Amino acid sequence: MTIIHSADFAREGGELSGVLAIADMDRLHDLLAKIDGDVTWHLAGGVDKLERPYLHLTVSAVVGVICQRCLKPMPFNISADTVLTQFPAEELLDEAVAQDEDLEGIVIEPELDVEMLIEDEMLLALPYAPRHEKCEPAGDAVKPAGEAKPNPFAVLAKLKTRKAEDSN
Repeated sequence: MTIIHSADFAREGGELSGVLAIADMDRLHDLLAKIDGDVTWHLAGGVDKLERPYLHLTVSAVVGVICQRCLKPMPFNISADTVLTQFPAEELLDEAVAQDEDLEGIVIEPELDVEMLIEDEMLLALPYAPRHEKCEPAGDAVKPAGEAKPNPFAVLAKLKTRKAEDSN
């Protein structure tokens, strides 16, 4: 576990990078088809033109998710590049976001867990309902063009005609 003081790290121009196992990110497990693979990440700090500390986080991984159309596993490429501007209080963050809708920010944390931040970014990057561009049909559901599927109402039609004949 890597812990940093988020504002000090940013003001000092700190940089960290590494690779994390997806299996170690418990909050992702229920959203993925499989939990193998790794996440490559890079975190750099700095100060913007308004003298606000920021964290620049890039995250890259290929994860397995479940297609919501066909319910089969599919790969999903995560490539996130986020700049998190830091604020000393929640009220200042809310005020800044109200003025700039594109701003992504966090409150300064004296003990920021970097792995948790990376996992948060992974969660935000996952699609709500992943889908293939075009799903493959199921193997046994494909029938040759010559075979006609029986009409499920054919039996009811026979009963109806029999009932009409019986009443005559």
